[in-house]
Amino acid sequence: MFDQGDPEVVNPCIAGAVSCTLHVKADVQEDTTKDQVDDWLTQEVVGLTWDIQTEALIFLDEQSSTGVEVSGLTVGMTYNLIFAHTAGERNREAVPNTTYYRGIAILTDLQLNAQNADVAQYTAQFTGTGDLQEIIP
Repeated sequence: MFDQGDPEVVNPCIAGAVSCTLHVKADVQEDTTKDQVDDWLTQEVVGLTWDIQTEALIFLDEQSSTGVEVSGLTVGMTYNLIFAHTAGERNREAVPNTTYYRGIAILTDLQLNAQNADVAQYTAQFTGTGDLQEIIP
């Protein structure tokens, strides 16, 4: 997941080391009529929503080979995100010729977790605002 720009351009990667999930949902409402012959309800789509949840390692040293810096993440801030398959040094380069998704999202939840004798991790929830574009190279 990148903040701003195109995945072929070097951009700050803000999430993705342990897991990253894109969730797209269709909101529906019942539109069954009283004249319907059977007992089955019918639904119609009234909107689409999307969000991204990620979990990653935290690092403090810029030379570290794993982890993600969280100092630039602010709850309530809007981010221009790209959800892409990544590889390369520190897992920050988009894999060429793969489909990716782009959209604007608000960071709605950020949790930092540093248990005794374990690695520090964070979990972040981004809630989409507006459309999510599927980009096919």
